[in-house]
Amino acid sequence: MSTYRIGIIGCGRIASTMEDESDVHPISIAGAFDALPNTHIVAACNRGAEKLHAFGKRWGVDRLYHDYREMISREELDIVCVATHPPLHPEMVVAAASAGAKGIFCEKPMALSLGECDAMLDACEKAGTKLLVNCSRRWSGEYQAAKDLLNSGELGPLLHVVAYCEGCKPSPDWVADTEGPLLHDGVHTFDILRFFAGEVVSVLGTARRRIRHEFRVEDTSYALLEFQSGTDGVVISDELTEYERWDVELQCEKGIIRFGVGGGLWVSKPIAFEEGSWFNLEPDVLPQPTWKETSTLRAAQDLIDCIENDREPRCNGHDGRAAVEIIMAIYESERRGNGWVNLPLGVQESLVEVLRAEGKL
Repeated sequence: MSTYRIGIIGCGRIASTMEDESDVHPISIAGAFDALPNTHIVAACNRGAEKLHAFGKRWGVDRLYHDYREMISREELDIVCVATHPPLHPEMVVAAASAGAKGIFCEKPMALSLGECDAMLDACEKAGTKLLVNCSRRWSGEYQAAKDLLNSGELGPLLHVVAYCEGCKPSPDWVADTEGPLLHDGVHTFDILRFFAGEVVSVLGTARRRIRHEFRVEDTSYALLEFQSGTDGVVISDELTEYERWDVELQCEKGIIRFGVGGGLWVSKPIAFEEGSWFNLEPDVLPQPTWKETSTLRAAQDLIDCIENDREPRCNGHDGRAAVEIIMAIYESERRGNGWVNLPLGVQESLVEVLRAEGKL
């Protein structure tokens, strides 16, 4: 069995500290690679010394760096995990691929513009590096069981998807110049909707700062999606609620699957006195998860398998780019006065920056 040398850039929450905040394990990136028998975390990098040394102590890593380029050049890493703020993802992914990494485990969002996504894809394709983007629900046994149920045809065709992503920031005083609710959390929503419904072909949306004027990004977004499959969707994203809400509802001809508040399965049943002509929704039981491992562990396993068998991860670089493209199309719709925007989108730069420059955000 090959043993893979792992280096992690960014020693914060998703990389490490979530492990000690959760009852479910492994949930962090370090926790997942630490749990695998054929991986060894040999090095870590972080700008701040406190988190870096805490990481080293927690995971038994003594090769600690403040400069990720130095780590990459010295450690002969097989897999590089990029768990930093999104503006840093492109340069780090490109550097890791150029240094010969076999695989890269990159946090979401992949990048903040389509041009940056394309540069990352190009570098990985040239180097033969497998790029995994951690839109974690792709590796959830619950979500895979729902997809299997949809694919079975028991519920009929998928007609509509409705999703909410509200108040999901890690702290109430969260502020970012580069990523609002859409890029920070909504990227999970748009990725999992593609997982269920396929490619998005057209978007109409809003991205506005209504109340949180301390933000330099949107605090509210509404979006309509048209999928190539014929399914359509509605997504509400905001950072206005004091509670966290992340819901997805899959509305089919013969039933509904819901994740989040009031999650479960409802199926269409005939009303006895009008059998054959009128139906009600009645609660049913969702299928058991397709697997029991945590999403992060499955993702780490997936990347290893992709390296060994020359295949693509469940959420690869093209999937990561596609989720960013939907979000960029929402910004472009706002820029155009909230009209429909067809994909593919030709704009390569950050549309957050474009909207600011034009005084529209």
